[in-house]
Amino acid sequence: MTELAAGGHPGAVAGRQRVRGAVGKGAERARGAKVELACLTRLLGYNLRRAYQMSWRLYVSTIGESKLRPGLYSMLMLVRANPGIAQIELGTHLGVDKASVVALLDRLEHAGFIERRRSTRDRRRQGIFLTTTGGAELETLTVQVRQVEKQMNARFSRAEYEQLLGLLQRLYG
Repeated sequence: MTELAAGGHPGAVAGRQRVRGAVGKGAERARGAKVELACLTRLLGYNLRRAYQMSWRLYVSTIGESKLRPGLYSMLMLVRANPGIAQIELGTHLGVDKASVVALLDRLEHAGFIERRRSTRDRRRQGIFLTTTGGAELETLTVQVRQVEKQMNARFSRAEYEQLLGLLQRLYG
């Protein structure tokens, strides 16, 4: 059981938590005082969010915010690797609900990057296919995404990188 689940940290006082180094009412923090992160550095969610924020800033600085966002890039990559993939399969493998998949596909279709084709075997099913324009955009973007990935991967040895990917995949796998 974690300290928080057990009712606080070692500094907890009679059912309420005492914040280490708490400043009295009205007192100002000293300029340049070290920021205490408390338990945040030990929280997986906090660290994942910080890593994602760094990844997003690097993506935007390399590729630009007006280009396809990472989720749409992932969707195009799945469509290229799986011509005729169904909307439900895309949602499952991207962790996106049905309504959101439809909206994302609408954007990609409107941009001319994908097309939906009704299945000849099951008229209720639509297969998703990459257009020539979508393929060209994906190729350009992939070069840029590889630059971003290379910058992030440089912080790890090959073994550390493989281990990190495995651990992250275990969270959602």
